[in-house]
Amino acid sequence: MPQRTEHHNWSDYRRRARLFWCALLLGPVIVLLVATEWLLERHGVHGLAWPLAAWSLTVLATGLHWQAFRCPRCSRRFFRRRPLLLALRASHCRQCMLPKD
Repeated sequence: MPQRTEHHNWSDYRRRARLFWCALLLGPVIVLLVATEWLLERHGVHGLAWPLAAWSLTVLATGLHWQAFRCPRCSRRFFRRRPLLLALRASHCRQCMLPKD
């Protein structure tokens, strides 16, 4: 039974990582589509400000969600809290040294 929980947690890890990378990579495309279709006509270049701010906050939120992942072995935070988002590069749990899959 513990393996099932561990599998569930690693699948949660992969889901969080995919969510972050989708937000990071697809966000600019969506921002440009929204801005060119609607906002640039009405507000000029300043029409990019709100979509870019929304994209930045989305990337930050998904990164923090990924960074809050709990270790399958010790149930503590897998990553450090600081530095923001840079801690995601860790290759093992900061508490029990469980390596990433």
